Amino acid sequence: MADWMPLPAKERKFALDVLRGISLLGIFVVNMLSFEFPYLYINPYDWFKAGDQTVAAWIQVFFQSSFYPVFSLLFGYGLMFQKQRAEKAGANFFRFAFRRLTVLLVFSLVHAFLIWSGDILAAYAVFGMILLPFLKLDGKVLIYAGAVLFFVPHLLSSLYLMVMALEFPNTSVLYADLKNVTDSLQVYGSGSYMDITKRRFLDWYHVYGPPGGWNAFFSIFPLMMAGAGICGENWLQDGRITMKKWLLFFFVCFASGLFCKLLPILAAANVPFMYIQQTIGGTILSGAYIALVMLAVQLPHAKLFLNPVAKAGRMPLSIYIGQSVIGTMIFYAYGLGLYGKLSVTVGMGLTVLIYLIQMMLADMWLLRFRYGPLEWIWRILSYGKKP
Repeated sequence: MADWMPLPAKERKFALDVLRGISLLGIFVVNMLSFEFPYLYINPYDWFKAGDQTVAAWIQVFFQSSFYPVFSLLFGYGLMFQKQRAEKAGANFFRFAFRRLTVLLVFSLVHAFLIWSGDILAAYAVFGMILLPFLKLDGKVLIYAGAVLFFVPHLLSSLYLMVMALEFPNTSVLYADLKNVTDSLQVYGSGSYMDITKRRFLDWYHVYGPPGGWNAFFSIFPLMMAGAGICGENWLQDGRITMKKWLLFFFVCFASGLFCKLLPILAAANVPFMYIQQTIGGTILSGAYIALVMLAVQLPHAKLFLNPVAKAGRMPLSIYIGQSVIGTMIFYAYGLGLYGKLSVTVGMGLTVLIYLIQMMLADMWLLRFRYGPLEWIWRILSYGKKP
């Protein structure tokens, strides 16, 4: 195998690191609700008290399902970028990528079952393995195929749910799963570590077991495919897309994405509108966020202001898992035991404070080291030697 090592820091794309950094904050905002409450089993539009209800509703609109799509695109982008570098170096990319994704899968299973059930890394690892043979396709084919694979199933599912809501109105009602809510409050609030571990598995299976696993596939894999195609077509190269086009893309995605995400608030808080909000609306709005970042990094002095965010984006694995460790230690019984006891507003304050501290620590860490701690371990296990 040819000598092939990780990308030097000076060759990294600043805009992509900023996107990762901002996405880490957006994902943390959403995840904090799950660290703090049995969010998986409640109706977010009628569970909280007045002040918290407003905050939770706006989190649904501007954050929920609008930042993991960015990471999914970037994950596919990264796989294609590594493939291109491997080919230039004469290296066996597919053997390396499979090993790298296997290591990520191990990380993810430890994270999901020993730290926090809301892990998404396992989906990235498994779907990344499925994506590998498709990386041989032309970039435009990957982009169009990803778009079709994402929108067609979700549009058909939305249509089905709306027809069911008209024919059988009771099927569209949002409700709290009181048994799982009660069990979660009891276990996470006062259970032993073993009790919490068992509960983690149940929560994880609720999301990734059938039929949730299919929904995860059609929500993540097509975006990874499109991200790989975007890399193949060099769409994110400096100057490839003008600021005018990015601005137009922002307004189109923001207007259409916001419309979809406001449906449960402006029309009716029911199953079909919430589904549209969290699948189609969330992903379209993420396009607006990508455009906003691509516009921002072209402004004068952008690097000065966005550099701390980019530093966080250079060590996403360490920060993402670190957020889970901190969040569960604050709220679970084996930590401070504050599960269900703080308000949404206080939780959001903690989110911002923790992320600011993480940005400062990332800046300090990267002054001395090239990679984050978990990134360093991941690279050693992937490349078979110290990077």
